[in-house]
Amino acid sequence: MGKCAVKRKETTLEDLVDVYLEDRLLRPATVTTYREAVRRWVKETGIYELNGIERDVVLGWRNAILARARPETWNKYRRHLRALMNYAIDRGWTSSNPFKEVPPARTGHRLKKTVDSELLIRALKLLNTQADAEPEEGKLRPAWFWAMVIRAFYYTGVRRRQIVELRWGDFDMVNGVWRIRAETCKTHREWMVPLAPEVLEDLMTLYERTEARIGGKPSPAHQIYNVTLFYPKYKGRRMRVDQVGGFFHRLSKELGERITPHRLRHTMATLLAAQGDIRTLQELLGHTNISTTMGYVHPDVDRMRSLVSHLPGV
Repeated sequence: MGKCAVKRKETTLEDLVDVYLEDRLLRPATVTTYREAVRRWVKETGIYELNGIERDVVLGWRNAILARARPETWNKYRRHLRALMNYAIDRGWTSSNPFKEVPPARTGHRLKKTVDSELLIRALKLLNTQADAEPEEGKLRPAWFWAMVIRAFYYTGVRRRQIVELRWGDFDMVNGVWRIRAETCKTHREWMVPLAPEVLEDLMTLYERTEARIGGKPSPAHQIYNVTLFYPKYKGRRMRVDQVGGFFHRLSKELGERITPHRLRHTMATLLAAQGDIRTLQELLGHTNISTTMGYVHPDVDRMRSLVSHLPGV
């Protein structure tokens, strides 16, 4: 029985990912990405044995993905499946890596999608209106809470997972900063984020409401932003990333335009990049590579027009 189990782990992609993830110390989001890549491959090709993975099949799968999705989608699947196959080669379970033989797709350079200031103001006005409505009348309850979340995303540029993982112990009230812990970020590093007066004011209010709701001071381990405390529709004891995503999906439907935490991050970064201090912006966003930050530097059309106007007439 034991020998059969070991043999299957060495020859089956689905079991290979189990062994790989057990061997690695990866964040939950990364684990999910590996499993999703394997699930997609098996579902769409019907191949689960390592010796059935060939270059021609990988090429066909790549072309099918590129026909329906962006190049980044293929590159993500390829990157994770290539890592799995390299792991299998190191252990002598297979001799080749077709995902290494098939190159990544060119992604090109796209402007970051941002949130127009008019849309952002409209979103906050909508929430202010619903904050005064009866609970059964509002689709975005608790509106006052979600308005705070939007302002936090806009003024800090943090990601969804980071805002969900924030604890009251991460908030330095005296210095007006948040500590972004290494285990909550993609780059596995820790840094401090300065807080705008609007966010500090929200946090004071949120602390008081949390205190009143739980009947005492929240401990340093308590979530800062925990919607489950303030509206019974949200189940569980702590706010989840998918609950944040669900709110922004409903908000986008109400507004008729898409607004997301990532677009708010892009908006904040794009506006600050225009000020020219890219190195400080890099630290603020938690980027390890300044070239990532440079992606937020958009060309100024008016300045380009002014430059072109200096050409001699013909």
